[in-house]
Amino acid sequence: MITSQEFKVLCKLIKELEEKFDSKLEGFGKKFIGLLQGFTVLDPERQTMTSREVCEQYGISMRTLCDMRKKGIIPFTKHGDAPNSKITYRIADVAEVFAGRDNY
Repeated sequence: MITSQEFKVLCKLIKELEEKFDSKLEGFGKKFIGLLQGFTVLDPERQTMTSREVCEQYGISMRTLCDMRKKGIIPFTKHGDAPNSKITYRIADVAEVFAGRDNY
């Protein structure tokens, strides 16, 4: 038999585990959806993403994305020669870069 105090502690631990598990599942779900989109399973007409979409989808900052471009970690296409020209990313390339990466 456990005491009421032990029961309360046990319930608290279970609740904390549930919250952590839910958080991990949510992160996994986002990565899985991104991977499906990357292989055009969800939207076969869509082939590219903007910088903002990449940042929102994968929870990274624009600065991190810029650093990834500079380091050659993520392939991209710049549309024009101006400093503020539009940049796009192939969805399949983005999905491949972020698959299995927890640091970005």
